[in-house]
Amino acid sequence: MEQEKTPLTRGQVTRALRAFIVASGFWGAWGQAVGIGNAVFTGYALYLGADESFISLITAVSYLLALTQLGAPLLGRWVQNKKRLIIGCGFGEILMRGLPAAIPFLFVSSLWPGAFLALICLGLLCGYTLSPFYNTWVADTIPKDIRARFTSRQTIISTLVAMIAGFAIGQFIDLFGEARQRDSFLIVIVAGSFFGWLGYLILSRAPIPRSEEAKEHHRPTMLLQPFQDPNFRRAVLFYGLWTFATGVGGPLYAVFMLEELHISYTTISIYNALFMLTSILGYQVWGGLVDRFGGKPVMQILMVPATLIPLIWVFNTPESYYLVPVAFVVSGIVYSGFQVAITPMLYELLPEDERRSFYLASWSATVNLIGALGPLATSYLALALHQVRWDFAGFTLGSLQLIFLISCAIRLLPLALLGAVRNSKAISSMHLVSQMLRGNLLSYAYNAAIYNLASAEERRARAALALGRSGNPLAIDELVQGLADASPKVRRSAAQALGESGSENAADPLLRELMSDDSDIRSEAAEALGRLGMARSIDPLITALEDEDPRVRMSAIRGLSQIGGEEVQELLFWHFSSSFDPRTFPTLVEVLGEMGDHRIIKPTLQHLEDFGSAAVRLQLLNSVCRAVGAESQFYRLLSYEPTRRVAELSKLLRRASSTLATSRSLDTEYRQELRRSFERLIQAYETENAEWMVEAVRQIAGTVRDAFSGTGQKPYELLPVYLVLLAVNYFLESPARADLPEAQEIFLTVCLERMADLIKEIGD
Repeated sequence: MEQEKTPLTRGQVTRALRAFIVASGFWGAWGQAVGIGNAVFTGYALYLGADESFISLITAVSYLLALTQLGAPLLGRWVQNKKRLIIGCGFGEILMRGLPAAIPFLFVSSLWPGAFLALICLGLLCGYTLSPFYNTWVADTIPKDIRARFTSRQTIISTLVAMIAGFAIGQFIDLFGEARQRDSFLIVIVAGSFFGWLGYLILSRAPIPRSEEAKEHHRPTMLLQPFQDPNFRRAVLFYGLWTFATGVGGPLYAVFMLEELHISYTTISIYNALFMLTSILGYQVWGGLVDRFGGKPVMQILMVPATLIPLIWVFNTPESYYLVPVAFVVSGIVYSGFQVAITPMLYELLPEDERRSFYLASWSATVNLIGALGPLATSYLALALHQVRWDFAGFTLGSLQLIFLISCAIRLLPLALLGAVRNSKAISSMHLVSQMLRGNLLSYAYNAAIYNLASAEERRARAALALGRSGNPLAIDELVQGLADASPKVRRSAAQALGESGSENAADPLLRELMSDDSDIRSEAAEALGRLGMARSIDPLITALEDEDPRVRMSAIRGLSQIGGEEVQELLFWHFSSSFDPRTFPTLVEVLGEMGDHRIIKPTLQHLEDFGSAAVRLQLLNSVCRAVGAESQFYRLLSYEPTRRVAELSKLLRRASSTLATSRSLDTEYRQELRRSFERLIQAYETENAEWMVEAVRQIAGTVRDAFSGTGQKPYELLPVYLVLLAVNYFLESPARADLPEAQEIFLTVCLERMADLIKEIGD
C-alpha cells in the first residue's frame, strides 16, 4: 500500500512553514482565551458552577475524546481534499470552543455546567478529527534535519504571542472586578475565537503535498499495525504514562491559585509570562540539542526536575506563595524540552507511506487514553480528599496539596520505560550532561536565543562571538552554519568564534574555509585555526604563507604564532629572513617579538625607514622592545597622556640610574660614570633637548660596553645586555627616529631600564 507524493517545491515549503508559524502565533492567543486548564477556562468554569472534581473531569473527557482520532484516518479514502477538511474542522473547533460565552443567555443556571461540557466536547471532536491530517501535513512538509529547530521556532512565536495575550487578558479581567467578571470572560472568549479563526485563515493559504491514495481500502485493522512495532509500543507507553502522571493534579494548579491562594488574574498572567519566557529559552537550547543528540537523552535529563515540580507547589499558603513563580520557571524549562523532544522522536517512528496518518492516530489515541486516567484519578481524589487535612512538620497540607504529592510519586513511572525506547540519534544522557556543563551554559543559552531570533547583522555577529566565548560545545553546530550566513559580518564573527571555542570539531570547517578559493573569510579562518592551537593546522597554515592574498598570509603568520613551539618559531624566522615583503614584515616582527626572538632586532631597526606610516614604525619599535624582554612597556607608556608620560619616563630613568649605581657587577669607577651620564640624560630629557639626550645615551652605552669588556663573564650571561645595546645603537643610527620624537624618548628609556635590570641580575 504505497502512495505517490508530489513533493512541494522549495518556495512552497517556505510558504508552508511560514504559515505554520504565523498560524501558531494566532492560536497562541486563542489558547490563552479558551485553553483547557488555564486561568480563564478555570475561572469561567467556576463561575458556571463547576468545582475541582468537575474541572478535572472535563480534562479527562478531553483526553478520552482523542479516541475519535482512530477513525479519522479511515476518512482518507472518502476525503480527497484533506486541506479543506482541516480548515473546515478547524473553524468548527473555534466556533464550538467559543460558544460557551453564550451559555448564560441560552440556558438556565442549573444547565450551565452540562452545556459547557457539551460544547467543549463538540469543539474537541472537531479538533481531534483534523489532528492526524494536520500532523501528517506538517510531518510531510518540515525537512527532517530541522524538525526540532523548526518546532522550537514555531513554539517560540506561539509562546511570545501567548505571553502578551495572557498578560493583557489577566489585566483586562481584573479591571472589570468580580461584579462584572462574567462580561470580561465573554469578551475574552469572543476575542480569542477571532484570533483562532485568523490562524486557520492563514493556514488555508499554505500549500499541501498532493498524494494519490492506494487503490486498497483503508481497513480499521490498519490502526493496529503500529503496535506491531516494539519500539512504537515502548514509546507510546512511555509518553502515555508521562501524560497520565502530569494529568494527576495538573488540572488543579489554576484552581489552587484562584481558590486556595487567592492570586489575582494579573499576577497569574505575570507568572505565566515567566513560564513562557523560560520556555522560549528552553526551546532554543533543547531544539539544537535534540537535532544533534536526539530526544531521548534530553528527556532523560529533564525527568528528574519534572518529577519535583508538583513538590514545589505543595509548600505554598495564601500568606506565602513565593514558590509558585519558581514552579512556573522550572516548568517552562522542563516542558519546553519535552515538547521539542517528543515531536522529532514521534516523527522518527513514522513510516514513509500512507500509514503515517494511522501511526499518528494510534499514537494520539493511545497517549490520550492513558492520559485521561490522570484527570479521572484527580477527579476521584478531589472528591475523596475534599475534607482531608494533614499536618506535616508544622505545615498543614490541604486536599489539593496532597494530590500534588501523589502526582510527584507517580511521575517516577515513565522514567523506567524511557530507557527502553530506541532513538537513532540518541547518546547517553550522561554524555549530554557533560557537554552541557562545559563552558558557560547560561551564556550559551542566552546568546543562542539572540543569534536565532535576531535579524540585524550586528546583533547576530555579536551573538556569534559570544557563543564562541561561552566555551560550550553545543554552540559549534550553530557557528558552523554561521560560516555560510548571508552576512559577511556574521561569517567573520562565526569564524572568530569557532577559534575561541577550543573545540576539536571546529577545526575541519575552518580548514575547509581556509583552503577554499571562493571563501571570503580565509583570513579569519587562518587566525581561528591558530587560536584552536591544533598541530594538524600547521601544514595548511604553512601553505597559506605563500598565498596570493596578503591578508591571508598575515593571518597565517598570526595563526602559526598562536600554535607556537620551537619548530613554528624557526619556520617563521626563516620566512622573516628569506625575503623582505613590506606587507607581511610588520606582522612577522610582531609575532616573533612576542616570542622573544632577539634575531629580529637588527633587521627590524634597519628596515624602520622603509615604512612611511608612523603607526607601523611604532608597531615595529614595540616589537623590538618585546624581543629584548620589556614586554608591553613601550606600548603602555605610549598610551599615557603627555603629562603622565613625562613623569613616568623621568621615574624610570632615575630608577635605572639607581639600579646601575648599586650593581655589584660593575666597578666603582663605571658606576660613577654611569651616574653622571644618567644625570645629564635626565636633565636633557626634562629640558626637551633631544640632541643632548641622544649623546647621553651614547655615553651610557659606551660605558657599559667598556665595563664588561675583558671581565671574563660568560658570553651567554652578557648576551641579553649586548642585545639591548645593539637595539639602542641601531635605533640611533636609523634616520627614521628623527620623525618620532616621542617614540624615541620612550624607546631609549625602555631599553636603558631593561639594560639596568639585566646588569643587576648578573651581579645578583
